[in-house]
Amino acid sequence: LFDPRVTLFSDPAYRDAEVAPFTSRGEPVTRQTWIGGGRLEALARSRYWAQQRSETPLPGPANLIMQGGVDSLEEMIASTERGVLLTRFWYIRGLNPRIVSYTGLTRDGTFLIEDGRISRPVTNFRFNQSITEMLQNVEMIGPATRVAASENSSVGRPIVVPPLKVRNFNLSSVSDAI
Repeated sequence: LFDPRVTLFSDPAYRDAEVAPFTSRGEPVTRQTWIGGGRLEALARSRYWAQQRSETPLPGPANLIMQGGVDSLEEMIASTERGVLLTRFWYIRGLNPRIVSYTGLTRDGTFLIEDGRISRPVTNFRFNQSITEMLQNVEMIGPATRVAASENSSVGRPIVVPPLKVRNFNLSSVSDAI
């Protein structure tokens, strides 16, 4: 389903992304691999659906960690003939849960890459992108690092992700956002 280098998991004890080892309903939260080696391994199950299927409930992730790679951001830029460097997303909202698509804006650092170098800043964009499709189009993966988890970095779940170089990311229109 995804590039074979993609592994996504949650772990309440993960360094730099610690969370409570239980949910607000008292369910235990343990390390869980959601995507391993590009393959879907688990989906969250409520108590209701677990009972309907005679399975164990599986709470959704309290944090999200994507396994990193070895490619540096500099190598990603140098290997790009023409592309856009996106350093931050903002105002992210779900569009279509069936294809796991989201919309949002770029913010605080959007740059044109030409001939393996950052050539100039560009205006912000709106994107409409299926996360599934994006994770199928991975070209390079850098070391994972903790990032702000929401528009207000004091709330939300901890997220640890690597920088990615992906093909065909859908920048759908120019945005007036600052």
